[in-house]
Amino acid sequence: MDSISSPLDHINNINPSDLISILREKFKIERLDRFFTIEPYEFRGIKVSIDTNVSLLLKFETLKNQFPEEYKEFSSYHLLLILNLNDKSEDYYNTDLQNDLISITSNDNINHLVIWSLVPLSSGMIRILKDKKTDVLNVSQNEILKTTVISNFVAKSSENLVYWILLNSVAELLLKRLKKLFHLVLSEIAAPIYDKRYKSARAATKSFMNFEEKVLEGIIQRLNSKSRTHLAIDVGCGTGRHSFMAGKFFKKVYGFDMSTNMIIEAKKTLSRIGSQGKLIFSVCDFEYEEIFDEPDWFNKTDLIIASFGMGSFIEDSNKMFKRFYDWLKPGGYILLSFYNTESVMLSITPNWRDTSLSAHIDKNSNTLRVTLSPKTVFHIYCKPFDNNTKSQILGLFEIENILTYPTTMGLMPNGLLENNEAYSLFEYIDLSLSRGSRYNDLGHYVLVVAKKPERPHTSYANIIELLHTNKCKYEILQHNPVHSINDVKKEIGEFPGIMLKTVVFSTTISMERQLVSVTLPSEKKVDKQSLSLVLNVNPNALKFASEKEIINLGFPIGGIAPIGFKSDSKVRNFIDESLINLETEWLYMGVGDNRKTLKINKEDFNKLVASYDRITF
Repeated sequence: MDSISSPLDHINNINPSDLISILREKFKIERLDRFFTIEPYEFRGIKVSIDTNVSLLLKFETLKNQFPEEYKEFSSYHLLLILNLNDKSEDYYNTDLQNDLISITSNDNINHLVIWSLVPLSSGMIRILKDKKTDVLNVSQNEILKTTVISNFVAKSSENLVYWILLNSVAELLLKRLKKLFHLVLSEIAAPIYDKRYKSARAATKSFMNFEEKVLEGIIQRLNSKSRTHLAIDVGCGTGRHSFMAGKFFKKVYGFDMSTNMIIEAKKTLSRIGSQGKLIFSVCDFEYEEIFDEPDWFNKTDLIIASFGMGSFIEDSNKMFKRFYDWLKPGGYILLSFYNTESVMLSITPNWRDTSLSAHIDKNSNTLRVTLSPKTVFHIYCKPFDNNTKSQILGLFEIENILTYPTTMGLMPNGLLENNEAYSLFEYIDLSLSRGSRYNDLGHYVLVVAKKPERPHTSYANIIELLHTNKCKYEILQHNPVHSINDVKKEIGEFPGIMLKTVVFSTTISMERQLVSVTLPSEKKVDKQSLSLVLNVNPNALKFASEKEIINLGFPIGGIAPIGFKSDSKVRNFIDESLINLETEWLYMGVGDNRKTLKINKEDFNKLVASYDRITF
């Protein structure tokens, strides 16, 4: 056994057939293969060559047997996973390769292609491939190294254990991404009967959908009474249920969903009601794609709807909340829906199969089991609501209400709730629980009603005024919205200067709360030990400033600049000594707006921060 090498030493020597073998085993262990069949597939193209050793063709049955009219020409859905195109990113621009992908989906009845890749692709290339019904699952080396838990470890040999650890790590990440794609397959299959059948199939699910509509109706009425009905956005809109509700009051409504079939159904309804121009529907994977119209939404949106558990389908919830925060106007509302980690269904499991809910959580595996029919069941990615989620929301928004629903109905067999009296009784109980203080956190779903604080960010205006007053040489670089230093570098490209970042800490000094800012090159880390020595505090008492503390400084989350704090802010500012004597003409930094970057003359910047304390890391 190799006891010295790292798993990444084997990354370029992965045999796709070994990875296929492990994925097959994991499908069996998690019993996922009960709901699809794996079929042989071969293709020989100009650039793409595929057989059963390097690919998996998953066949999902649709609901044609139950609903022959709705599924006349849609008897099955084919998802093809390809594991041998793990080449350089520029290879995907090859016309022959793209034509091969088109041939697979158009000639071989493949509904969707999924390619595993170790190389990240540009957002432009991702969009090009999506137009060809192709998704790329990028598994980075950093993600592999961070994989600390492997469920159901599979090894085909006792030799070279490090290699099998690598394979299992990759398979673990691929399986998680596949469960997200299974959500797409679920949506594509459910779309033809979603509006007519899904809501009425399970009583507790039906009751929740009605409950959610009532909550949304209340938010819309509140905004309408204040004449704040300019723009609404429906994230994961499905067939547009809530988009059409908002469309009765809002001047413009954007609805988007990752499922083409769902959007087709939404547009059918749109053509019937004749509201073209007011409602706009498009296909987009919110988590992994940029939205074409997104720049028009920043600080202009009155209402964001992320309903029917949508919040639990996004892995990076913090990034999602920051994105929503950027879209909303101050005072704008958001309706967030999640599955609940405290659901009574997770501690009291009924012993009957006739469940009244269409979806059940397995919080240990972050999976949701969704039943369309006894033979059509999906296991998709799900991240239930918990206290950490609540803290993330509180860091950006003012929460007005947290509701959970349903509670008792989810425990009842569906057959019982088909009786009108029983349905009314248990619905009354659950509505009462949702308004009370006892047991009101045990519902299957969580609804969060929140709004963006009214207070405006003053940082950008403060910075511009400071630059003009001091006659600085500078340029404001406009670009697409960014959420990290790496995003900025991608947008701006290579530049002959230094990118700065500012980190704000919170601590207690002489019995008073004190904020401390540290500005340093983006590639360096703050040495908390050194900083705590200067401040004469315990390193453990030096915490990152909360989201609300950042907002109170006049900055949005993730957009802190070294200058431009509110005039009444009490902040002790430090700057890394290495920045003072840098041999560069320009420095780059944020300005409190994730669509702008400041390029400033280094000597002028040094004058602006002349009063800051120097520190060496």
